[in-house]
Amino acid sequence: MFPSRYRSIFVVTMLTGSAVALASGCAETSIEVGTLVDQDAGPQPPSFTDPDSGSDADARAQEPVLLCIATACPAPFDTCGTGYRCSTNLSNDSNNCGECGKVCPDSFGYLNMTSTCVDGTCEPTCGKKLAGGKFWNYADCNGVAEDGCEINISTDPNNCGACGNKCADGVECIEGKCGLPPGHALCWGEVIDVRNDDYNCGACDNWCEPPPGADELPDHMVYGCTNGECGQPKCKDDFGDTWMDCDGNPNNGCEVYVGWDSSLADPNNCGACGKKCTGDQICAVRQLADRPSCTCENPQETRCGSTDTYDLGCFDLLNDPNNCGTCFNKCTAYARNTAASCRKGVCESGCLPGWGDCDGDPRNGCETNLMVSDGHCGACGNRCDTQAGQPCVEGQCAMTECDAGSVVPQ
Repeated sequence: MFPSRYRSIFVVTMLTGSAVALASGCAETSIEVGTLVDQDAGPQPPSFTDPDSGSDADARAQEPVLLCIATACPAPFDTCGTGYRCSTNLSNDSNNCGECGKVCPDSFGYLNMTSTCVDGTCEPTCGKKLAGGKFWNYADCNGVAEDGCEINISTDPNNCGACGNKCADGVECIEGKCGLPPGHALCWGEVIDVRNDDYNCGACDNWCEPPPGADELPDHMVYGCTNGECGQPKCKDDFGDTWMDCDGNPNNGCEVYVGWDSSLADPNNCGACGKKCTGDQICAVRQLADRPSCTCENPQETRCGSTDTYDLGCFDLLNDPNNCGTCFNKCTAYARNTAASCRKGVCESGCLPGWGDCDGDPRNGCETNLMVSDGHCGACGNRCDTQAGQPCVEGQCAMTECDAGSVVPQ
């Protein structure tokens, strides 16, 4: 629940030109339960009760609670708009909060706040905003209601991730956390490893150029950034054209290819030095990967596709709905309110949770909403007393406590 000091801002936003006064009162009531015992009177003599006699209170406590058929929406449910009867929960619906049509505002402008429906009341809370492809989170750190949630705790080094969490002097707040990993810097909003980046070597925007008059390097080696210094010989790693020195001999250069071209992949050093493929595994680049890997290492998976058609992958044909029974056999649910699944290599289709195929016609899918249907409440064929006006609420026929009439033990 948001602090009460913001309720005034929220009321001003929702209501203009009106004043709301709330008054409350209480009265003291003394209730005597059982027999008072004087603690100073010493031990009390034991008393015994005939177990067969009982008491009226005990008898009433053992009586079952009697329920009658409800004909009105039980709180906090209501019927709003053209929706199903009693299908709107006024306690948590931000479009119908406390009453039909009451919408909780999602923005308070510069206050960096939003609101949600809690127990039928629109409660303001600090929000977040999208900036530069990332979300900035805000918080109220000064306790002043008038300026709302004034601190961006995603970037503020004095309130990093939470109010009062101060980063060390000179340390930046990055996405709500103090500092950066060792050897990294924040360059143009991105965290860069400046130890080995040829375009940000040792610092942002420090581009490395080949040293003048430098000796020619062995195969697949270039001059670049190593340990934050330019002009250092290193293995070539340029947009997927990646090589490694696996034998540790700099004289023969970087002899192992670990880049995106499967035709150059080494099954004895598949994606990394010493990574050897076994059995019928092949060393190849899978879909969307930038390095090769051994396929398929999981014994439950089957290799599908090829590098020639750029669809190589490993899939569980018994349970994968996109590769069910055979490679690339995708299970599809065509009917409404249904979902497709793969079970033991066979495609199946079933109703989404809360829906049922009550007319037995697969052509129109799962047409019945079991959460609100008076004729099929919770399950197909479970009819509420529609003649009496009994509604279906969240998959149950509504009942209410009663003193007479047709009753059902709880």
